[in-house]
Amino acid sequence: MATQADFWGDIEPTEIRTPVSILREQAALLGGKTGYLIEGKVDTAVSGGMFRHSLSLVVPTLDNYEYELLKVRHGVELYPVTAGQQDLKTESEFTNWLRQRLSSAETRKVIGNLLAQAGS
Repeated sequence: MATQADFWGDIEPTEIRTPVSILREQAALLGGKTGYLIEGKVDTAVSGGMFRHSLSLVVPTLDNYEYELLKVRHGVELYPVTAGQQDLKTESEFTNWLRQRLSSAETRKVIGNLLAQAGS
């Protein structure tokens, strides 16, 4: 009986952080910053060969109200990540964009409004 040849070679995971892992890291940090009145949630869907991730704010005390804060998409290549009309070509570009979005005045206002309602 002939031995089967392995044509796959060595298979290793990519050394780069994936966009979804970065979003999940940030989602996990939100609860501690808000006394768990607001938590982050990341959902992923696949459509047409594209991964689509959304980061939502969830308020458990308001019947699990969800506010979709942002959404991004990318192919199997991970980068570029498309956020709205922007193509973020590297992990660094993506994390810089995400930092600006999460710390923006608009995002802080939404979180502040949700905190006010959650604490009532």
